[in-house]
Amino acid sequence: MDTAGALLESLLGLAFMAGVPASFFLPPWALMRFRGGWHVAALVPLIGAVPTILWSLYALSQDSNLWPLTFIFFAPLGTLYLAIVALLRHFTQHGAAA
Repeated sequence: MDTAGALLESLLGLAFMAGVPASFFLPPWALMRFRGGWHVAALVPLIGAVPTILWSLYALSQDSNLWPLTFIFFAPLGTLYLAIVALLRHFTQHGAAA
């Protein structure tokens, strides 16, 4: 693999891993900051996060050693969605002021 491909693969892996801890901070921040339709858009990841967390807690109660995997795989997707919503909100609000 070439150097650029290896770098891209490493950055993608880092972004995926950073999505898990970010999923604990980004949703509350978005819910506190966003109003109107943006607030509703910030609630969308909860559609997947709540069942995923409940399933993970159930798996933990059954002594599964793989209990966090469903949340680990979902969290970066929810974080990516919220990051896109935040960027769209930023550019539409700052674009309207110009």
